Amino acid sequence: MGTRTLVVAGVTLLVTTLAPPAGADPVAPPPAVSGGSNYDYYYLDGCYRQPYQVVDAFNKAPTIIAYQLAGMKHAGQNRLSIGVYHHHGPDDGTAMDSTDGRLTPQGQENLAGLLAAVKQAGFAEITVVLHPSDGNDPRTWSSWQEELYQENWQLIRSLHPIIAAAGLPFHLDLGGELTASTDQPLVLRYDQQLWQAYTAQFGRADTVGFSIYGNDQGQVLNVGKMYGDKPPSIMDIHIYGDESALFAYNDQQLRQQGLSTQPVIIGEAYYDDKDAAAGFAEAARRTGRQIYYLTQWPKTRAGNTECSRVDVAPPTDYAEYAAAGF
Repeated sequence: MGTRTLVVAGVTLLVTTLAPPAGADPVAPPPAVSGGSNYDYYYLDGCYRQPYQVVDAFNKAPTIIAYQLAGMKHAGQNRLSIGVYHHHGPDDGTAMDSTDGRLTPQGQENLAGLLAAVKQAGFAEITVVLHPSDGNDPRTWSSWQEELYQENWQLIRSLHPIIAAAGLPFHLDLGGELTASTDQPLVLRYDQQLWQAYTAQFGRADTVGFSIYGNDQGQVLNVGKMYGDKPPSIMDIHIYGDESALFAYNDQQLRQQGLSTQPVIIGEAYYDDKDAAAGFAEAARRTGRQIYYLTQWPKTRAGNTECSRVDVAPPTDYAEYAAAGF
């Protein structure tokens, strides 16, 4: 198993990461302490969340959002994932208009303001997750859509300096759970093309590539095809249920593709879940695959079945994962 260890709760480790020399392989930063949450929605009206997305609505609720960030930090969270949802069309309350490859001026101000609030609250690191939605999502395409691909790529180019200017260590997820699965050749082409474009301009040190939905056993099989001989230095996997077995399966498949050393972020998991925490900890010990940290998703395992995707806002509690060393 080697000497890899899990994150130790209760100790804060702040690390300054320097960019690698041109042409060098990126080096993943040392393990960071506690993870935290995917913070995408600051309020639920029953199950209705559409107008309460934290980037899109930051200008409408900055005080509420700052208060919630302080609560999450006080509860022991040190890292956040922040989703940027976008599509080609009018703002719908969650998905912002990305026409012409950039957010509106208000959308750009909102993202910068939210990141400033996250830094002010004392968080150590963030992952910004791109969520191309509706027609911008290549999983909906029946043929290659060059204009929408370009829109998505130009949006990433326009957001990168805003994120970097926030002064927080960050990773960029180029597409939430957008790793190509079995029989998704257009998504695979999208991933390969976007990865080549991104790394040519920005390198590999500040990205997890495309996060993997670990419950879809076909996604991890394409990781080697997506990245070739230049994979990310750290990967992001989302797992819900049967945590130990699914983590072990994804680890095994990565190893078979020559990806045995990359640590992982558990980018999504059930909210404040004791069984999930135990499963991940056991699987990491058994496989030797290091988990840098975990960011829970605001959905409980046995929560409101009517709320198909989100049933907690804000995601303040983190005690079960903290107790397990995350």
